[in-house]
This record gives sequence, structure tokens and C-alpha cells, in this order.
Amino acid sequence: MATFVCRVQFLDDTDPFNSTNFPEPTRPPLYTFREDIPFINQLAGVHRLLKAPHKVGLPA
Repeated sequence: MATFVCRVQFLDDTDPFNSTNFPEPTRPPLYTFREDIPFINQLAGVHRLLKAPHKVGLPA
């Protein structure tokens, strides 16, 4: 099982002039992606790790 470790971070760009609601982490955490699992199936884990304020998915 091959893995790829990298730092992950979200950018809350819903209101670019308001940075107080959900401040972005100062030091992005590490996340280990597995190469044998499709990336889309691993996004929920990244979302939980970051405690990102928005739902996973494309904007309507």
C-alpha cells in the first residue's frame, strides 16, 4: 500500500473581506492519502480533519 503525505488546508472564500468567522489554520495539518483509494473517496476524511465549515461538493 503506497501512501502520499502532504499538508492540507482549506480557503474560506465565501466572503473575502470577512476572516473572523472561520479563521484558517496557521499550520496546515498532515494528511496521508492512499494511492489505492480514489481521491474522491478520501475527501470526507480531509474535511473532518480540517473541520471545514462548508459541505463537501460543488457549488450550486
